[in-house]
Amino acid sequence: MNTYTHQKNTGIVSDFVHMCKTHPVLVGSLWFGVFTVLFGISLSLGIVPKIERDESPTVFADMQKPLPKQEEKVTELKSALPERVIVERLGIDTVVVNPLSSDIATLDAALLQGVVRHPLSGDLNDESNMFLFGHSTGFRVVQNEAFKAFNGLRNAKKGDLIRVQSSTDEYVYRVTNVTLVDAQESLVSFATGKKKLTLTTCNSFGAKEERYVVEADFIGSYAL
Repeated sequence: MNTYTHQKNTGIVSDFVHMCKTHPVLVGSLWFGVFTVLFGISLSLGIVPKIERDESPTVFADMQKPLPKQEEKVTELKSALPERVIVERLGIDTVVVNPLSSDIATLDAALLQGVVRHPLSGDLNDESNMFLFGHSTGFRVVQNEAFKAFNGLRNAKKGDLIRVQSSTDEYVYRVTNVTLVDAQESLVSFATGKKKLTLTTCNSFGAKEERYVVEADFIGSYAL
């Protein structure tokens, strides 16, 4: 390349660089226009392949909602846990708390919210004994309604109906036995091999070591 040609090309490059610095919007618009025209011509001639849109859902979108089996599992777990216990004749109608741990501190904290299902006992769906326990008191006025959740349980009689509700169903039990025992003797067996319910509360009118224990057999369930 001779000196004249080199100087000419260098001058063109310098002018282009200068124009990019002084008129960036104009240069960008010109380049976009040229690209659009060339791309349109190429597309019409079939040189540029047609871009197929992927209609399949993204992995991220799939992760936003549980899989059908996961949804079924969540529903099954919720329907197995008691949310309310009702004994109309005794005036009992209270929420049931389901703690995950069986340590004393956790159970005591749960008792401040209502009746508690022992986490190691049965649930509404399996063939075992579900154990619910709650406070009762002789005071008419209390700061926390949970302290009288099981008031009246001491008056339970054989044949009384107990209704336990989950988020989807109601389970009905019939009382078979009511006893007053010492706390050391009120051990409850969970593995009974049949669907049962045991309720217990302290004897608020007697010795603090005494417990009322109400046992009931399952007789049926229906959707709410």
